[in-house]
Parts: sequence; C-alpha cells; structure tokens
Amino acid sequence: MGDDGLKGVDSLTYTSVASDFANAVKSGTVHGSQWFGQHAYTMPLYHWLAAIPFLVFGSAHGTLAYILMQGVFDAGTCVAVYGIASWISTRVAVAAALIAVINPTQIVLSGLFYTDTPFIFFVAMSFWAAFRWVDNPSWRNATLLGLFLGCAALIRAIIVPWAFFALALLAAYVVFRKCTLQKAATITAAVVALTAGIGIIVAKNVAVFGTAGLTPQGGIHLALWVVPLAREMQDRTPYMTSYNDLEKRTIERFGPHSSNPFEQSRQYTIIAKEALKDIPVSAIAKSWLSGITINLVSPAVLLSPPVSQLPRPGFYNTPGNSFFDKAFNYAFRSGQPVYTWFLLAGSAGLAAMRLLQLIGFVALARRTANWPAIFLAASWCGYILLVNGPVASPKYRLPLEPIFNVLSGAGLIAVRDRRRKPGKVSIHQVA
Repeated sequence: MGDDGLKGVDSLTYTSVASDFANAVKSGTVHGSQWFGQHAYTMPLYHWLAAIPFLVFGSAHGTLAYILMQGVFDAGTCVAVYGIASWISTRVAVAAALIAVINPTQIVLSGLFYTDTPFIFFVAMSFWAAFRWVDNPSWRNATLLGLFLGCAALIRAIIVPWAFFALALLAAYVVFRKCTLQKAATITAAVVALTAGIGIIVAKNVAVFGTAGLTPQGGIHLALWVVPLAREMQDRTPYMTSYNDLEKRTIERFGPHSSNPFEQSRQYTIIAKEALKDIPVSAIAKSWLSGITINLVSPAVLLSPPVSQLPRPGFYNTPGNSFFDKAFNYAFRSGQPVYTWFLLAGSAGLAAMRLLQLIGFVALARRTANWPAIFLAASWCGYILLVNGPVASPKYRLPLEPIFNVLSGAGLIAVRDRRRKPGKVSIHQVA
C-alpha cells in the first residue's frame, strides 16, 4: 500500500505539516515562533519529532522513517511497563513487559502516523518516574517526573489537568507516609518542569494565534462530536444530520469560519452549549457510556489500513433504533464479511485479555500496599475515558495500555500460580 499503509484519517495533516516544516528548515526560511509550529493542532514537541525523519530522509522516505522511529518509542514503552510493574514485583514486571511487546493496540498504532505512540511513551515514563519518586522523593526523581509529564504535554495537551492532579496526589501520599515536608517539597521540581513545557505551548499560541489557550480542540469536540452523538441517543437523529445542522447554525450566526482556530473554537462552543440545553442529561450520559464501551472493547486491528479501508459504512453512518441495534448492524450487516471476521476475532481476543486484566486487578487489590498505585492508575484511566467521552475508536484507549499491560501481567501470574497450586492464591505469590 506504500505510504497509505502507514496513515490513518488524521495522518495527512501530520505528514503535510512535518514535510513542509522540514523543507522550510532546509531552505532557511524558519524564523521566530515558526520553530514551534504554525498548526494549531500540532504541539511543539510532536512538531519537531515528526519533522526529523523528513529532514534526514526527505519527503520520499520520511513517512517510513517516522514509523520506524515510532517503533523505538514503542519499544521504550515496553521497557517503561517493566519499570512500572517492578514496583509490584519482578515476576509481574516480566509478564507485563512481554504482554506489552505483543499488545495489538500498541503494534497497530505504532505503525500509523499519529501522535499516540510518542505520547504513550512519555505517559508510561511518567508513571515509572512517579513510582521512583514515591520510593525516593529526591529532586532528581521529581525533575525527571516533571520532564516526562512536560514532554507528554508537548505532544498532547490533554494530559495537563490530570498531570497537576497527579502531582498533588503524589505529594499528599508522601506526606501521609510521614515523610518529611522537605522531601515532599521536592515535587516542586516536577511542577516547574511541567509548567515550563506548558509555557512553550502557551508562548507558541500567543505568538501565532494571539491567545494563551493550550488547544482549540474543545469547541469542535463539543459541537461536532458530543452534541451529535448525544442527540442520537436522545431521539436517534443520525450523526451526520446533527453534524451538518451544527455547522450550518455556526456559519449562520458567525459567518464563514475564522482563520483563527481559537476563535473558531469559541464560536463552536457557544452553539454547542445552546444545543446541549435541549438534550437531557440521561442522553448525554448514555452517549458517554456508549463511547467508553466501544473504546474498551473494539479491537485495534480495525484501524490497520488493510482492514480500515475495506469498503463499508462507518459506525457513525450505520442506522439503528438503539445503540445495540446500531452495533449489531455495524458488525453483521455492513456487507463486508471480511471486516466482520476481523471484528469478531479481534473482539474475542480482547475479551480474553479483559478477563485476564480483571483477574490481575483482583489479585493486586488484595494487597493494601498496592492501593495507592491502583488509585493513581485508576484516576488516569477514568480521566482519559471521560475526556474522550462519546468519541469512539480503539486509538483513544492507547494511553491506558501501560496500565492494562500491568494488570494483564498480574493476571497471568495469578492464573499460573493457581494452576500450579490449586486453591487460594496468596497475595505474596502475585505481588
């Protein structure tokens, strides 16, 4: 498939921006804020990472070189998973790392030109650094934690609210363990490093767009995803009907879309909030629940271009009298049996892994020493699922995979120990 086999829906924007920036660097025409990127939806660090392969290998091989670079990041994520799980036990760490190596979600997405693989690497490294800091609250470990969180923010700003929450939670836990306030205060190094990363994003947006916002995605997400999907839950209005209606209302109110994406986001937000007033909370909650369900149970193989490009109607364009009716029609009445078989086989494998992860969670939760780590991980998983809301795709669960890998590793150890020694598995065997 050539480069098309390495790209998803949003990849064309990323490759175009990266190639253009690389060419501008080579020609010496990049100045001032242009070094941080001129595209509103591309964060500075990702802007640089995506451009490096095009600088070195040119437009002909830049896409492939970037994918190979993502392989390095994904390998690093597997190592980070080992480090995270080592906080529990070496046995769980080995199992978790091996599962990470063969994780289909990581494999598929590391082969696509997206922001997700570098982002998950820094997320995983942040968790590893967090546990290192908890064991040894030093300035060095805190700085590393802040740097990893800052790098993650410089790829996807979505992490910023949770990052500050996590730092506050870690500091509170260290104080609760009766460590000295002097050791707990080292967390300020992480706050400073994270703030520096956010500052780069703000500086770019002030220079390019005249606003101190982090990202203009909020308005589009609310108007063109949340409202249409919630309305569909309310009265089964087709997604595209609501989408076109919101677009029309925005243009009628404000005229042609502003060239400033932050202003455009503000306009979308106004229209979306007006539309949400007519949608009951129950419908909004159902749309969120359906999105979370799909994100957790849909197999990643569906994103692989040989599968995703099979001719069929998309999920949002599939009719149905209810969510389950729509899901059934999408799976079995798409007119594409090959796609259906990939969907069923992938779903069966994913169901088995979810069961293994549940076993791992129960095994780890039996030991109270694991509860702080479980709470931190649960806060991240809950945050990501809530922020993505009704928007459904296997790619949106990738930030959760390091946690899922650890749970799978713990589940694998628990199952193996139970087979060797029938009866109740000791918590000390698993952890």
